[in-house]
Parts: sequence; C-alpha cells; structure tokens
Amino acid sequence: MTIMSKKYNFPYLKTPKFKGMGADWRKRPLVPIMIRHKGITVSYLALVDLGADFNVFHSDIASLLGIDLKMLKNQIPFGGIKKGNAQCKGYVASVELGIEKDFFDNTLVIFSDDISHNGYGILGQFGFFNYFKIIFDRSKYLLRLEKK
Repeated sequence: MTIMSKKYNFPYLKTPKFKGMGADWRKRPLVPIMIRHKGITVSYLALVDLGADFNVFHSDIASLLGIDLKMLKNQIPFGGIKKGNAQCKGYVASVELGIEKDFFDNTLVIFSDDISHNGYGILGQFGFFNYFKIIFDRSKYLLRLEKK
C-alpha cells in the first residue's frame, strides 16, 4: 500500500535530559514508525534528523524482521554518531516504512550495531525526507509531515 496525499502531525516527545543540560526534559521530533519486511512488522520510535543522510536503525531491528545481516554484502561506512572522526559501519537493506497504517515501499535503511540499542532510530534525507515535505515548528513543538 502506498501513502496517498496526507498530512501527519506529531507533537515533539519528551525525552530524559542529558548530563549537563539545564532542563529536566528535552522535547524532540520523534515519530512512531513501522518497519515491514516479508510480512513481519516492527514498531519503532525514530528521530527525524535533518542532519542525517540515511535512515539508520539498530541491527536488533533487522533480527526482529528476519533479516540476516551476515548474509548481506553491502556494508557501508557512515559517520556523525561516534566521537571524533570514528567511522560507523552498517548493512543496507530494503524495507517498507510505515506511518500510522500507511506504508511506502523499497526504502533503504542502514542497520548497525554502532547506534544505541536502547535509543531511537534515525530518519534521514535519503529514504525518508524524499517522501515528505517536512515542517519543524519548534515554537509549537510540532512536526508536520506532508506526503509529496
């Protein structure tokens, strides 16, 4: 099923503060998504990240979807998550991503052990932003997604 012209509104979600930060809570543009592969669907919370090039999910999600990363040969390096110039690595797979009950097909995702297993997935420019007009309204702590 393909998403039809539709608008989605998501209030920013509260997350625990980080050490050294002033406020008790920090609001972030997190979106509940569904990831589907060969009939298996997993719900996951992901950060809509303007600075991310790709969608990046923890490799545990691939296991839940029945994707054997050891069988994939398309390993890719990426950065921006680890300290300094340290490179991360992950495996690229094609999945369906869904918002609410609507899915869009053939979305490339990097599955990696190099992101926190108890954190959030990352939704990036290629594989998410290219499907939507995205409006970050920080003054209202609201994220709006409009299908292109």
